[in-house]
Amino acid sequence: MASLQSIWQNFISTFGAARIPINDIHQLEKIAPDLLIYALPLVFFCTALECGFSHFAEHKSYEKKETIGSLFIGLGNLAVNLLMKAILLYGAVWIYNVLPWRMHLSWWSLIPCFIIYDCCSYWSHRISHFNRFFWATHVVHHSAEHYNLTVAFRQSWVQHFKTVFFIPVALMGFNPVIFFVASQLSTLYQFWVHTEAIGKLHPFIEKYFGTPSNHRVHHGSQEKYLDKNFGATFMIWDHLFGTFQYEEEKPVYGLTTPVGNKTNPFILNFHEYRDMIKDVKQSDGIKEMLFFIFASPGKIYRHKLANIEQADKAPVLDKATYLKNKGIKVLKFAGMLLVIILLLSESLDVLSQPLKKAVEAETSALPTPIGENLLFFLQRNPDANTVIYELNFKSEGVLDRENPVKGSWIRYAEQGKYKELTGIERRFAYGVKCKALENGEFEIRLVAYKKLPLYLKRSEIDNKYKIYIKDEGKDLLLKRVFVRVNGGSFWFPKVEYIDLITVNSASGIEFLKRIEI
Repeated sequence: MASLQSIWQNFISTFGAARIPINDIHQLEKIAPDLLIYALPLVFFCTALECGFSHFAEHKSYEKKETIGSLFIGLGNLAVNLLMKAILLYGAVWIYNVLPWRMHLSWWSLIPCFIIYDCCSYWSHRISHFNRFFWATHVVHHSAEHYNLTVAFRQSWVQHFKTVFFIPVALMGFNPVIFFVASQLSTLYQFWVHTEAIGKLHPFIEKYFGTPSNHRVHHGSQEKYLDKNFGATFMIWDHLFGTFQYEEEKPVYGLTTPVGNKTNPFILNFHEYRDMIKDVKQSDGIKEMLFFIFASPGKIYRHKLANIEQADKAPVLDKATYLKNKGIKVLKFAGMLLVIILLLSESLDVLSQPLKKAVEAETSALPTPIGENLLFFLQRNPDANTVIYELNFKSEGVLDRENPVKGSWIRYAEQGKYKELTGIERRFAYGVKCKALENGEFEIRLVAYKKLPLYLKRSEIDNKYKIYIKDEGKDLLLKRVFVRVNGGSFWFPKVEYIDLITVNSASGIEFLKRIEI
């Protein structure tokens, strides 16, 4: 009993580690051993040794162009990994710091971390074979038609899309160093299984561990070998989920539809994306478009074959009939589009009537201030108090060019008393920023909503200064700003929308411009 308590206490003490400061990530990189870099000399030595044996042996497992393609892909993948390392490390540290069950850095935790990582690797690998979007990040690995150690170099340059499948490992609370070491060990283990130089091993090893024989099955293109043996280190996942297959006959390597160019790393990495875009462009509607992006490669292949067979059975049309049918389709589409536009127009007009009436009712219930120097005013629905914006003249009657517009309160709740804006209100809520332009004009921006520029300039009708907004190249005279508040607090109100009530200077027609927040 005492020993069980001791084990439990030791287990509990594993958790509760301190957060890792973001500034200390460079130190974290020093602690985490870069196993892939350390292993490179051995990797290249084994590859060169296998290549040499293949050259003198009767069975040739290397092909010049394919090997060059593998090396180019491998070098590109190293560069991408160097660029992504910092981003992934920051992401892992961020998740680690958010979790309340953070584990201390202890090397024994590498064992459960590696097992869980391997399970996630199985599902990442399996989904990559049944979802075209992720298959496009994996297809380069299966494009080789010869099976040798350089196939391990064929890792996609965009394989980091699949990082999402390993988030559960990070959420377990393992120290980021442990997480990255587990990832590197998994990658290194998978190197040696890409060879024909090693035959079948002991039955126990073949059954429960990833071996060259098991992985040759995975790379086989025969029907019985397709979508089998997804495990990286442990084959237990394939036994549990029904995807295990022993090697029986010699596999035929490569894709069911081979890639023509064997050396260009860009074609080898991205040919599936090119084909995907082509299929999407030719798709018949959104449903088929999504099918071409996310369905399994096998289903897509059968779907395209069915389409070809259907097209072959269809009667051949002469040019005149083809053009006539195409014209009818275009006219039908245009007619449907016109009907939809008309219906939408009518619906929007009907739906907008209650809105217009509600706006008119809400704004008409508020008082309308007047004044000789009044430019526009701002009101909000909780109360009738109004912020007015007026021309700011100096004592000698000249417009202040540094601050041509000033704001102040009309406190209708206090018998219409005028009150200056406080310093906080001017800086953060109801103040304005002014900038002089050419020809005696000014650009004005509300500090609370700086996205919309207002323009202070003289009217062409009476030569008096007025405030305008620009809408599709037209000057609209601004009369009123109404702010719709729905909840929040006094200091942080929840603004639903802002209505700008404007007038077209040329026609005199009033417009409502709504800004959704």
